[in-house]
Amino acid sequence: MRFHLLGSLEVLDDDLPVPLGGLKQRAALGFLLLQANRVVATSKLLQAMWPRDVVPPTARKMLQNAVSGLRGVLSAHGGDRDGSPMLLTHAPGYLLRVDEDSLDLFHFQRLTEQGRRELAAGNWSAAAEVLRSALGLWRGPVLADLAETGINWPELTATKDWRPAAQEDCFEAELACGRHAEIIGELESLIELEPYRERLGGQLMLALYRCGRQVDALNVYRRTRTALVEELGLEPGRELQELERAILDHAPTLDLPPSVQRRHLLAVDQASAPAPVVITPPVVQPAPPVVVAEAPDAPVVERKLVSVVMVSAQLGLAAGDGDPEDVDAVHQEVASVVSAEVSRLGGVVGGSVGSVFLALFGVPKTAEDDADRAVRASIAIRDRLDAVAEVQVGVATGDALVRLSPSSAPTASGVLLDRCRQLMALAPLGAVRACTSTRDAASSVIWESDGAPTGGWQAISCESPRGANRRSQAAVPFVERERELLVLQGLLDEVRTRRRPHFVTVLGEAGMGKTRLVDEVASSGTTALRGTATAFGDDHGYGPLADVVSGFAPFATLRAALGELVGAGELADRLHSSLACLAEPGAGVRPDFPAWRRFLEEAAESEPLIVLLEDVHWANDVVLDFVEELGEQAGSVPLLVIVTARPELLQRRPSWFGGKRNATTISLEPLSHNGTRRLLNSLLHARDLSPELWQALVSYASGNPLFATEYAGMVSDARTVCLQNDASLPVPPSVRGVLTAQLDALPTEVKAVLQDAALTGDLVSPGAVAATGQRDAREVAQVLELLEQRDFLRRRGRNNETGEIEYGFRHLLVRDVVAEQIPRAERASKHERARAWNSRPALDLTGRRAG
Repeated sequence: MRFHLLGSLEVLDDDLPVPLGGLKQRAALGFLLLQANRVVATSKLLQAMWPRDVVPPTARKMLQNAVSGLRGVLSAHGGDRDGSPMLLTHAPGYLLRVDEDSLDLFHFQRLTEQGRRELAAGNWSAAAEVLRSALGLWRGPVLADLAETGINWPELTATKDWRPAAQEDCFEAELACGRHAEIIGELESLIELEPYRERLGGQLMLALYRCGRQVDALNVYRRTRTALVEELGLEPGRELQELERAILDHAPTLDLPPSVQRRHLLAVDQASAPAPVVITPPVVQPAPPVVVAEAPDAPVVERKLVSVVMVSAQLGLAAGDGDPEDVDAVHQEVASVVSAEVSRLGGVVGGSVGSVFLALFGVPKTAEDDADRAVRASIAIRDRLDAVAEVQVGVATGDALVRLSPSSAPTASGVLLDRCRQLMALAPLGAVRACTSTRDAASSVIWESDGAPTGGWQAISCESPRGANRRSQAAVPFVERERELLVLQGLLDEVRTRRRPHFVTVLGEAGMGKTRLVDEVASSGTTALRGTATAFGDDHGYGPLADVVSGFAPFATLRAALGELVGAGELADRLHSSLACLAEPGAGVRPDFPAWRRFLEEAAESEPLIVLLEDVHWANDVVLDFVEELGEQAGSVPLLVIVTARPELLQRRPSWFGGKRNATTISLEPLSHNGTRRLLNSLLHARDLSPELWQALVSYASGNPLFATEYAGMVSDARTVCLQNDASLPVPPSVRGVLTAQLDALPTEVKAVLQDAALTGDLVSPGAVAATGQRDAREVAQVLELLEQRDFLRRRGRNNETGEIEYGFRHLLVRDVVAEQIPRAERASKHERARAWNSRPALDLTGRRAG
């Protein structure tokens, strides 16, 4: 049995929640757990259960009933077994005996003490990892559900500083590791909640300074000083004042140590360091022979999940009497349409044979909606060629062997192409037919209700991938995002009260619940206009602004709506002229920031306005410039702008809203183990699953709500065969797509090292990876540090015999997906080299196994 106090009171028995009684019983248990393994006087318990009320005459009887009920609960869930929790009567009150390992409060204290010992010893990375583990135990304020009822025990007050103090220790370790860019967003969010914590402010100043943002760092100092002087009448402490002077003087003491600097420079994105990390072959030794790595222009061969499109165009009457020149003219027109639509939606044309054209989606880089875009491109080709030729289109999604060469177009081979050709041949003239895998993944496509008797599904039309259709996919239970929601709701109240704009950036990896969070804010009853950016399409990156305008009024009636907003006249004409071009933006659209800003200010003048801009990491630079300019120039109106983005936004814009007074950044972290289980419980409607399968589901989900949703859907699908004994589950295509897209974002040479690492075993070391891929061990060590910075690997410690730093994969799904990309023959030979390395007798390989 386990007890959770770091958040709402929760009791678990074999990971299943134990039902508790009413408020008095929960209050008694909570107070006894705060005093676990210590005698609590009855009088003290009575004061805790009635903290503000007059103690009723029957209070002792009510306490006895609560204790009796708790004993029944504990007994029913193992209270009679030796060492399990017991609630004893012990003069002058009660004693709750629990194993300290079962109480998250004790576990947190042990981890923080360990982390601080590592910090004091200068083991920065180990300290950061341990402290992050400690902070991951928190689900909210201590006994949050009881505190909501008005309980304010001194014991609760004493715990309020534990979490922020551990966060500051963790930031200190991560700053020493050179992770200043990664923690800026989290620091900024905490500063909004704790503006008087000078250590926190100093850490944000140092992080900003090390990112080259001296002005932003000094702005943080000025904001902190203003808050302290104006609201508390205090000057900042000596350490913060000295830090400000050091930043002004560019003092060398603020720089990272040279050893950390070298590692940090490897993590700088290609945008700021154009030359990628190059992995060169090792010097050839006489024995054993070393195979020289492939030349840089050699093709890369990978197994990939791709969507293949085949278009057969029957030219018919458009080719006249069959004269070769007439046929060629029509053929060129068809080829032009196919090329334009495929390129517009992010695919590549793979050539043609006669009147059959091939296109690939998912190469050279995977995106999460490859199948969806493949069908949308097919429908667009069919519609555009309606007057030119009769087409049959087939779309198939699955695994293929892909060859990527810098000097030629990508190619694919495998049975997938034969399946696509069969679907194309079976499609009626003027139809698009797709396989079941494509249909399941193409969320913006409308399909015929029944599959074709000869196989496949016929696509009718498609909807916009943005807006309501896209957001409906995020309708999952709201779990463990209450703190972030409170921050947003508090900012909305402040905007409404002070009539002052505020700008919030919500950062998170794909599937972390960014849309789900802003949906909660949008449902607050306040007017909300929202827009979404897409990676591909006709909007040229202006999609978010076009959506916002159309949410205010359809473009067909925009002029009249603007007249009602600002009155008929020159201003309405000017706003309409500047906004109407967003309906069908072209590459030459003329940005008019003052007019766009005036439109939002006028819309927010009469009542508070929320503007939600989603996935802005895909927006063009003009839109990003406008949002940042809006943050500096917006007038005093109740306007709350919330943008959601993936972390790559900060690679494009490292200084995004950094240090600005009216800006907040919120980073969404993975759900905790218990949060993931609660989400799965709600999605699976308490289905009866084996403990092994439950454990596998929680592990596979890895705290990602999208992953949890997809795995729950797969388990609920009658077509899925779950091996209950070993809980072996395939990776859902959408999860695989998200992970593959993250892998494909890596430079080719870095990704190749990660593939080798996936085959070396549970522990990844430079020597093992170098032997597996026949590379130089020193350069491999640099790349492994880069992969740690990019959060693909986690440091596990240092090997006592070799002295090498050893890593583990952040998640086993990442290791499995990257290993699956390696062709079978190459994988087998690398496995052999990995086994040979791991079996060397000179190394202490306890606990290792080849991948």
